[in-house]
Formats: sequence, structure tokens, C-alpha cells
Amino acid sequence: MMIIDKYFQLEKYGLQIRLVNEEDAEYIVSLRTDLRLGKFLNSTKNDVENQKKWIRDYKRREEIGLDYYFIYLHKGQRIGVNRIYNIHGKTATSGSWICSNDLPYELPLLTVMIVREIFFDVLGLEIDLFDIRKNNKKVIKMHLLLGSHHIYENEIDVFHYITKNDYIINKAKFLKYLDLN
Repeated sequence: MMIIDKYFQLEKYGLQIRLVNEEDAEYIVSLRTDLRLGKFLNSTKNDVENQKKWIRDYKRREEIGLDYYFIYLHKGQRIGVNRIYNIHGKTATSGSWICSNDLPYELPLLTVMIVREIFFDVLGLEIDLFDIRKNNKKVIKMHLLLGSHHIYENEIDVFHYITKNDYIINKAKFLKYLDLN
């Protein structure tokens, strides 16, 4: 597996992607504490200093290739974040996905496409193991459209996986759905 450089930047599908830094803490807290947006996430304290400390701790994990936290920008404005974490061999988890309110529908979907491209093409990972809150029906449907497989569920979450091959097979169909093919 490749380790992403701390200066990583990518431009894809009209979005700019970079790694999160401490200056993003207030934005992240605003997303995660928004009642509508944070409905399907682990709760977060409305504490920017605490988020900055979390980011400093995360940066140590980033340096050794254990965790990557991405921020997405559209026309210079931050629109969302997601992560690749629990990296072990050729498997990892993509998650912590949240985007700003009132975006055109395709922008949040593109962030999911991009994190998978980073996951499979940049990092060389092969299996994404992830969970979604059971009540988050739209996100479950989206991941199924992208080729994910249901593993099991508990009272709170539904667990899925997607392989690089699943993603490749379904990518063109998904981009066509977004009218980007």
C-alpha cells in the first residue's frame, strides 16, 4: 500500500480534494453538529478546540498511513469530508462522510466516487468494509448502486463491502446516472 504525502491534492469531476488540517476544525464541527446532517453519525461535541486536538492526533496516523481524512472543495468552498481508516493490508474502511446542506445532488455523490478512486487507485487497497446507519436508506441505496454487498446488520448499522472489481463494473453506470459519463 502506498502512503499519501501530506501535501496530497487532487482535482476530479470539478472538485478539489486535499487532506484535512486544523483550519478545517470549525467547518467539520459545524457539519457534524448540524441536527439534520449529523442524524446518522456518531455524536460530536460542539467544541472546535477538541476537534483541533482530534485532527492533530489524526495527523500522526496519517504520517504512517493508517488514516486519511479528506476535505472536498467546489469553486474554492468546502463542501464535505470523508475518511479512509482502519487500514490493514489490502482492506480498510471509508466513512465519516458528511457534506454541506443544499448542494446540487451530484456533488455529495461525487465525493463518494472520489474517495473510492483514492481507495482503490491511489492507495492500492482492494476491499472497502463499511457500515451505514440502518435508517439511512438513501445512502444504503447509493452504495448498492455502486456495487456494494450486504454482509450483516445489527440493531443500529448495516455492514457492507465493495471490492475494486465491483467498483470498476459499476462506476460507468453511476457516472451515467450522474450525467457525467
